[in-house]
Parts: sequence; C-alpha cells; structure tokens
Amino acid sequence: MKLGIKVAPGNAWKRNVTASRPQMVEIWYNASKPADYDEMFAYLSTRNLDIGLHYWGALPNNILTNISYPDPSVTKPSLELMYATIDIAASHRCVYVNVHPDLYSLLEVNFDTMDIRVASEPANPNTMKKMFTKHIIALSNYAKSKGVILTVETVPMRDTPTWRPERDRTRVIDTHQMPIDLLTDLARRGVAIANDIGHTACNLISNNRAAIWRFLYTATQTLAPATRLIHLGFIVPPYNGVDFHDSLNNPVLNSDDAIPNKTEMIKLLKIFANRDDVYILVEPKTDHVKNYFLARGILESAGVLT
Repeated sequence: MKLGIKVAPGNAWKRNVTASRPQMVEIWYNASKPADYDEMFAYLSTRNLDIGLHYWGALPNNILTNISYPDPSVTKPSLELMYATIDIAASHRCVYVNVHPDLYSLLEVNFDTMDIRVASEPANPNTMKKMFTKHIIALSNYAKSKGVILTVETVPMRDTPTWRPERDRTRVIDTHQMPIDLLTDLARRGVAIANDIGHTACNLISNNRAAIWRFLYTATQTLAPATRLIHLGFIVPPYNGVDFHDSLNNPVLNSDDAIPNKTEMIKLLKIFANRDDVYILVEPKTDHVKNYFLARGILESAGVLT
C-alpha cells in the first residue's frame, strides 16, 4: 500500500507535503473552480509522488452534481464536470479520480460554509441506480482510456446539516444516499472502489457494535479485489450512520467505542498484504502531518506499507 496525505487550497498543503514527504497526495478537488489548483499542480509536478483527485462539484445553483437524477438540467452539466475532471487528471498525470455515489434526492451545498440542505423529494431508487451504473461504467472506461483510474467511494447512510468539523453528529438528516450494495455490484463489473473505512461502517445503523464490526470486515473483504483507494478512519457512538473524521491519536481509537479500533484497523489492513496497487490516506479534521505519521505506524504494524 502507498501512503499519502490529503491536500486542499488553504490547508497549508505545501508545508504539509514538505513535512511528510508522502508517496502520494489526494487533492480535495472542486471541479467548479479548476483555476484554484494551478499553483498546486505546478508544485506537485516537481515532487516525486503520485496524485489523486477527490472530485467535488456543484452546479451554478449550488446543487451537488448528480449524474442519475431524472432531470437533464442536472445530469448533463454534472456529467460534463466529471468528464472534465478526468481530462484535468490525465493532463496532470494523476493516477485516479475518486467520486461519491449519487443521492436519490438533490442536495444543495455551500462549499464556503460547508452547509448542506436536501433540496428535492427522492426520485425512484431503481431507476436512479440503473442510470448511475450506466454513467459510472462509461466514466470508468473513459478514465481508463486516459490512463486514469476512476474510483467510487463508500459513503455514510446519514449526514448532518453541516460538514464543518465542529458539527453535532446527533443532528441527523436523511440525504437518501445510494447504498453500499450498489458499489458491490460495480466492483463485480470492473469498476474500482475507494473503501472509506469509517463510511463503510456507517452503512449499518445499529447499537450492536459486534454486528457493525462483522459487517465492516465482510464488506472490506468483499470489496478488496476491486479496492484501489482506502480512507483510513473510524466511527464512535452513536452508531447512527453519520461519519466521524477525527485524528488517529484520539484515545478512543484504543477502546471498543471505536469501530474499527486500532487492533481491528490492523486486521483490516492485513487483507491488503502484498497489494502495491492500493493508495491509502487519512482525512482528519486537522493535523494532517501528524496523522500521516500515525497512519504510517499502523501500516507498518500491519506489514502492508510499500
């Protein structure tokens, strides 16, 4: 596994890359503002590392892009942004573009305040899953033709009205997220997967910790052959389908409140022994460099660091 670090405009990215000297970086990439990344791409081209793009995009009306909602005024520009992102990735020799599955509802998002709002009623899930599968396979094939891997990420089943770090995880909203079963099907069809460990655990909403752990381990095993990217994280109570992006030095990681805890995290990573085609990084709220080195220690303990 190749260990990386998350970078984004405004998060001291240059200092973090210099301090960690990672094997790869994943860029939080707002496809609606490509010019914001010119300096970053120029700098990273001088470093000996791999680059991945984590795609985010919103339409001019602040609706999160959605390639399967039954409204051409949404799907057409959404697809255009995704194809354009793959072109940008190819032009900068990025190794992957990572995307999230669609929501059955439209979502309004403000990337400046990180507030979100469900903006429509859910559309027909079966129709949307078929359309999403069709478009993702086409995007995956297009990416392959450009020498880029398209990964589709596991995502949590619930959210909160804001994505800000200080959010209240008990303020749960249903964003009508496509389930992990869809990704299992895409994996069988040859589409690459990004397993966000914390997100995957959020796909089982339960008070039964043991059941969530079993679900997480089985899902990770099932998706492993198609997995090319891992976001290393964990969740804590309440296990309500809302994710938890926190530091690996949180003491809770050494307890059974965390799913996975550190011991279980090492067990999950051992699934990927001898896999030098998998990228991995942490997405903490702060302290990216510290978390890079904490993750390095965990990977070394698992014997999976390339």
